[in-house]
Amino acid sequence: NLIMGIIKKSDFILRPLHISDLKAYYETMQDEETKKGFRSTPSSLEEARIEVKEYIKKSKTRATEVFTIEIDGKYAGNVRIDYQDYDLKSDKGRVHLWIHPKFRGKGLATKALKALIEYAFHERNFNTLYGQSKVSNKAVTKVFKKIGFKLEKIHTVDGVKKHWWSLRK
Repeated sequence: NLIMGIIKKSDFILRPLHISDLKAYYETMQDEETKKGFRSTPSSLEEARIEVKEYIKKSKTRATEVFTIEIDGKYAGNVRIDYQDYDLKSDKGRVHLWIHPKFRGKGLATKALKALIEYAFHERNFNTLYGQSKVSNKAVTKVFKKIGFKLEKIHTVDGVKKHWWSLRK
């Protein structure tokens, strides 16, 4: 089945990213804390629209799946799973997350990422998941540690020191 499902938890749902998420997605990407975590973010609403449409298109093939975290009907951020190195035959995946500023500091990143991991291991049959974060990104470091990811290495990507994390099934 190529259509992404909805993952319901007691205090949020993960559902497929939709074009109606565009404005809140763009707000999240314009936030200074978000920008610190990414190499680049969309600099205009139009750039964000192109990015969101691309994510939606890729989600149809499952090469990348982007779920919107929704709380009481409101956009709260996204979690994303890709095949590692975009190899569709791989049993290794890579996770990403970003949280809207209004929803930070409440444990949502940890809970949403845990729900994505459960989906990745049980529905998608990944055996290993990876994550990468800037060494300076203390919030994501805390989330990865709390979930049980192991720090594999610290390396430099485009002149930026990054943590490389792994989690086995």
